[in-house]
Amino acid sequence: MKKSLSKVVLATMLATVPLAADNYSYDTYSLFAIEGGATNVDIERDDAGNIDVDKTNLPNIGLKIGAQGNDFRAFLSARYYNADDFSKLITAGGELQYLFNFSKAANFFIGANAGQAFIKVGADSDNNIPSMDVTSMYYGGDAGFNIHATKLIDIEVGAKYMSLDVNENRDDGTGTLVNFKMDSMVTAYASVIIKWQMN
Repeated sequence: MKKSLSKVVLATMLATVPLAADNYSYDTYSLFAIEGGATNVDIERDDAGNIDVDKTNLPNIGLKIGAQGNDFRAFLSARYYNADDFSKLITAGGELQYLFNFSKAANFFIGANAGQAFIKVGADSDNNIPSMDVTSMYYGGDAGFNIHATKLIDIEVGAKYMSLDVNENRDDGTGTLVNFKMDSMVTAYASVIIKWQMN
């Protein structure tokens, strides 16, 4: 009797596996996004002991392409920063994010980012500090919310931290070394994300 009952239970369990698989839907989407934000950058210049520290707020715009599953999302991204203190500041990299789907109307995400920063620093107004071209790897994290405006459009609001290792020395033309440091970027941003289903 016990053997017969065990067989019935086993057969029932095996029969429910395909049904469970049929009820589970794994949706995948392609993503395209336009991003705008404001970035706080800490800059330190040391000209023969005269240290100048700037906390500059830079507007920025970016483009992102990516893919999304039920719980994860990945982007390739590029951003341009409108910087008065720089001739150029551009970043290019990627983000990987985990999605917490707590509601049909919105979700929360947390993730990691990494990439390359391309920086050109112009000379100061007195020409005491020479211009310099710098590239630096960056890495960091991000977090925020996605509001599902429609089935295929999300409004993303988030914050991003990027750690850099910029520590450059240049001769100012008189034999004096000028040091330039930039170690972090913190961005508050919003994006419009367009989605289309892959499967």
